[in-house]
Amino acid sequence: MTATRLLHSANTAMVVFLVSFIIVGYFAWGMEAELPLMLVAVLHLGQIILAGLFKISYVVRLIAQHRLGRPLR
Repeated sequence: MTATRLLHSANTAMVVFLVSFIIVGYFAWGMEAELPLMLVAVLHLGQIILAGLFKISYVVRLIAQHRLGRPLR
């Protein structure tokens, strides 16, 4: 995989995981009264997993930027 494609994929993954985290957070914290307890627990676990995946995507983004010789931000 080329560094440019890796950077694009990492950026896309970051957006997807962030939007997913926000949606899951809305259901886990805003709709918890209407949802079964087991589902709320799974949603909270999903938030932890999505946050971890977002962080991994950011590290992949930094790797791609380094390969392209761009400044790391």
